[in-house]
Amino acid sequence: LRAVASGRPTDPEPASLVAELRAASEEFARLWDEHEVAVRRAATKRFRHPAIGILELDCEILVNSDHNQQLVIHTARPGTESYERLQLLRVVGLQDLTPASS
Repeated sequence: LRAVASGRPTDPEPASLVAELRAASEEFARLWDEHEVAVRRAATKRFRHPAIGILELDCEILVNSDHNQQLVIHTARPGTESYERLQLLRVVGLQDLTPASS
């Protein structure tokens, strides 16, 4: 949110959202005022899934304020082959797709 607000200084919507959140939450106001901003580095990761093949996923890492926990999020961009493969994986799930032995 801070990146959007600073990147679009003439857009009233991010500033309005920040003002609304600050008014509604003392915790948000305090965190916003502390201005702790981490450098966000996005990366693309490649995974080979045995049933659906190569997935190219965007990777974001969220770190808590103590820097002792991380949440790693992998997503596929809509419209990409990897996105379609992830949709297929939702259907395939945990099914055993190995060929049956004769």
